[in-house]
Amino acid sequence: MSEAQESALPPASQEPKPHSVKHRTSSSKTAMGLLLILLAGVAGFSVYVYQQQQQDTQALNTLRSELEQLRNEQSPTQKEQAAVKESLASLGEQQLKLDGRQRELEQKWLEQQHQRPNDWMLGEAAYLVRMAGRKLWLEQDLTTAGILLTDADSRIQAMADPSLIPLRKALAADIAAVKSAPDVDREGLSLRVGTLLDNIDQLKIKGLEPKLEEDPTSDEVSDQVSDWKANLEKSAKHFAEHFITIHRQNGEVEALLTPDQTTYLQENLRLQLQLAQLCLLRQEQANFRDHLQKAQAWLGDYYEADDSATVFMQKELTAMQEVDITPHYPKTFAVQPLLEKTLAERWQATPAAR
Repeated sequence: MSEAQESALPPASQEPKPHSVKHRTSSSKTAMGLLLILLAGVAGFSVYVYQQQQQDTQALNTLRSELEQLRNEQSPTQKEQAAVKESLASLGEQQLKLDGRQRELEQKWLEQQHQRPNDWMLGEAAYLVRMAGRKLWLEQDLTTAGILLTDADSRIQAMADPSLIPLRKALAADIAAVKSAPDVDREGLSLRVGTLLDNIDQLKIKGLEPKLEEDPTSDEVSDQVSDWKANLEKSAKHFAEHFITIHRQNGEVEALLTPDQTTYLQENLRLQLQLAQLCLLRQEQANFRDHLQKAQAWLGDYYEADDSATVFMQKELTAMQEVDITPHYPKTFAVQPLLEKTLAERWQATPAAR
């Protein structure tokens, strides 16, 4: 202890004073109060901390429940899972099919790569031959068919392949058969028949205008004095010609046709010519001539033979009967089966060349 402290302490022989005891008692109470306050503060703080923990726990549970709900909403149902699996299986099958198709195309591509480089020209020649047949048998176009066959021969010639000589030989025979066939102008014949149809209304039917015979006596005045009477009659007749004309007719006059019969006659004649046109387009030679002959017979029986329209129609009908409308071109091409066989053989020989 220091000297100041020692001097502050009372002597041991002395007794404490009463105010010192009071001071200690009050100090103890003060300490107890502070202790209680401290305990109350600690208890209050503990309660606050507990409440905060409860609130945090409740919030955490709420978050967990919401998270679980979200997970349940996002997870697919069993039906949706089955649909997804089925879709995946279908996509897998489609993928397998596509893979197989791709391999098939690749195989064909490899086969094409090993073909002869000029085989495409052979295929083009076959196409030209088919087009020539269509032009010939469907459209009767000999000129275009011959041009197409000539182009096909040029394609085969450009290949410079000696093994194709039989093809060129057969193709040459087909070209000669097409170019040597007579080219019938069916359109022109049809137009000629149409012209006759237009002239039917100009024909004159027998009996509608009877033939009149002229007076055989001469109208010339003679120089003989003894013929004065005849000369006078001739002069008077010549003078009266401008006022009255007299014609004499010997023999019986044919009965006139009724208007209905005239119409039927014209329509029947028109029908025969129209049937001839139809047979012309169908290339029916016998029926074509038969209808023309019927029309010509009716023309001679019922119409004026000396009329210019009748004479013109008779000449046209006779000329058209002599025209041959039967097609004389080949029914098939000799080169076509040879082309198909050659193409098939080259296609089958392609895998062996790999």
